[in-house]
Amino acid sequence: MAILLGLAAALCWGGTDFLGGAAARALGVRRALFFSQAVGFITLSLLLFFLPAVREHMVRAPMSAWLWGIAAALGNFLAMLALLSALARGKAALVAPIAATYGAITTLLSLAAGEALGGWALAGLGLCFVGVPCTVYAPDEASASSASKTPLRLAMAAALFFGIGFWLQGHLALPGLGATATLWLLYTTNLACLAGLLAAKPTEFRLPPNSLWSLTIAIGLLSLCGFGTLALGALTGAVAVVTVLSTLSGAVTAALGVMLRGERLSAVQWFGIAAALLGVLLLRIGG
Repeated sequence: MAILLGLAAALCWGGTDFLGGAAARALGVRRALFFSQAVGFITLSLLLFFLPAVREHMVRAPMSAWLWGIAAALGNFLAMLALLSALARGKAALVAPIAATYGAITTLLSLAAGEALGGWALAGLGLCFVGVPCTVYAPDEASASSASKTPLRLAMAAALFFGIGFWLQGHLALPGLGATATLWLLYTTNLACLAGLLAAKPTEFRLPPNSLWSLTIAIGLLSLCGFGTLALGALTGAVAVVTVLSTLSGAVTAALGVMLRGERLSAVQWFGIAAALLGVLLLRIGG
């Protein structure tokens, strides 16, 4: 089940990334992110309204779970901010492979915390670590890299914060708060932080035009489904496996580009997809 949920998160986030570029170009990065996050927040708030048992569980949850949930949400927000800054300054083909290694951070933390993984599962994780960066790497972009190392440092920061945030969420927040409450806290924190950034430019609070609402809603719901399936997968205890599989979103985005935009994949990217799929198979055998 954890493997299926991890793959579902990858599918959802792959779709989010595929659509997110169009929204960011039309609305601006922060504005697109704010309104797509607002869609998730409203959806979760409505869900909580109709689930009194979940609200009661939230009230009874220990303060430590709330604090860890906020810490995880802040880690996620800082990661998104670093990643968007890196993509704005550098080449996506160089930034994305580095940011995609957040699964390695979460796995190392999980192993340090005592999460048991068999030999086949470890081999599968290793193949995913090799394959995932390859799926988003274009060899012809290497020579076009910026002389500045700032984008690469920001990408490493994104991987670090994503990895820490997902580990805190899976091990310390979810067990006490549950999936729905943890996600609601995540979206509330992200929305509050984004509102603070946008307050400096009130014009960015303008609603998207009618023609872009369907795109914005689709991005918001896909992102929410990605976080939701990741949270449910983490509740199984296999935080490392679920998180690494979620990083296959890069392969999903590449596949959508091939099928819907006629984009071509390099030999390195095809190798990455093959390695990642073999890794998934080994994870299944080891699980």
